[in-house]
Amino acid sequence: MTLSTEDRLNELFRKYVDGEITEKERAELFFYIRNPETKERVLAFMDEQNKKVHSDTHVHEIDWDSMYASITGEYHKNDNKGFMGWRYMVAAVMFMVGGFALYYLSLKDDKSTEPLVYHNDVLPGGNKAVLVLADGSKINLDNRLNGTVATQGNIAIERDAQGQIVYKVGTKGVEDSEQINTLSTPIGGTFSVVLSDGSKVWLNAASSLKFPAKFAGAERRVEVFGEAYFEIAKDRKRPFLVKNGSSEIKVLGTHFNVMAYPNEYQSILTLLEGSVQFAKGKHTELLSPGKQLLYEESSTVTKQVDANIEEVMAWRNNLFVFNNTSLNEIMKDLERWYDVKIKYEGEKPDLFFTGVIPRTANVSKVLKTLELTGDIVFGLKDNVITCEKKKMKK
Repeated sequence: MTLSTEDRLNELFRKYVDGEITEKERAELFFYIRNPETKERVLAFMDEQNKKVHSDTHVHEIDWDSMYASITGEYHKNDNKGFMGWRYMVAAVMFMVGGFALYYLSLKDDKSTEPLVYHNDVLPGGNKAVLVLADGSKINLDNRLNGTVATQGNIAIERDAQGQIVYKVGTKGVEDSEQINTLSTPIGGTFSVVLSDGSKVWLNAASSLKFPAKFAGAERRVEVFGEAYFEIAKDRKRPFLVKNGSSEIKVLGTHFNVMAYPNEYQSILTLLEGSVQFAKGKHTELLSPGKQLLYEESSTVTKQVDANIEEVMAWRNNLFVFNNTSLNEIMKDLERWYDVKIKYEGEKPDLFFTGVIPRTANVSKVLKTLELTGDIVFGLKDNVITCEKKKMKK
C-alpha cells in the first residue's frame, strides 16, 4: 500500500469517527475495508486504536484477522438484503476500534479472564407474535408453517417464506368497513407484516400494531405501541397516518422508525428516507432524512437532533449497538429482548459503553462482554440479572 493511500484511509476513519464523512467518502471507506489489498492497513488501524483506548491498562491480545473475517463474512450474508448492509459493516468496524471493542470480545472468549459462572443462561429472543383478528380470535404465529393463516371476507392472510405475514386482497366479497387486526410481539419477540397496501412494518420486542385488514376511505390509519420500523408504500391520494399515544405521524411514502415504550422517558421518531409531518395537539413540524424528533407523551415540547442511523436501526440488523450508551439503557434493552428482570446491588453504576454485540448471543455472553471492561460485575439466576459496580482494590 502506498503512503498516500494509507494517509487517505486514516483520514476517512477520522472523518467517520467525527461524523464529518460524506456519502461518497463512506462508500470509499467501505471499499478499503472490504478490499483484501488494504486489509493489513485496516487491521493495523484497529490495533493502534485499541492500544490508545487501553493505554493505561492491560491490552488484550486480539486476533484481528478472525474479527475482520467475521465482520466481512456477516456483510456477505446480508449483501442481498438491500438494507444498508455496507454501512453497518463500516459501523461495526468503527465501534470495535473504539470504546472496549465489544463486538470482538463477544465473539471470542478471552482466556486471560476467569470464566463467569451462572446458575442458568437465557437464550435470545426470536421471531414470534400473536395476531388478533377483528372477531377476537387469536393466532399464535410462533413456528407456524408457511401458507394461509386466516381469511377475513375477501382478504387472505398468508405466512411467506421469510416468516412474515402478508395481507392479500381478493376480488370477491369486497368489505365496506375496516376490520381492525392487532399484531403483538411479546418480550423477546420480533415480527413483520406486509399490509394490504404493500406497506411493510417490523415490530421490535414488546410492541404492537393495530391496523385494518384492508384500508378503506381516503386515509390509511394504523396505531403503534412500543417500537416499529415502517416502509410505507407510496399513494399520494391516501396519506398514511400512524397514531402513537396523543401524537400522529403523517406520511405519503417513506422509511422511518418510531420508539415509544411506556417505560422510556421520551419517545423518538427517526426519519431515514422521504418526509413526515409530526403532530401533537396544535403543534406540527416536518422532519427531513437523517433527523430525529424527541418528544414526551405529557408535553408538546419537541426537539430535533441529528440521528445516528446505525444505532437506531441496530435492532433491525439483529445487533445491539452502544454509542456511549448508559448501563441503564442497555439493561432496558436486555429486559425486552431476553425477558429478564434487572436488579441493582447498591448504588446504580453510572457507566457508559460503546460497542456492537450480536442479538443472537445468549445473555451470559452479553454480560461477560460488558464485564470485560473491568467496571461492572453481573450475576444471573432465575432470569434475574444483578448489577454491581466493581469495587476498587485498596
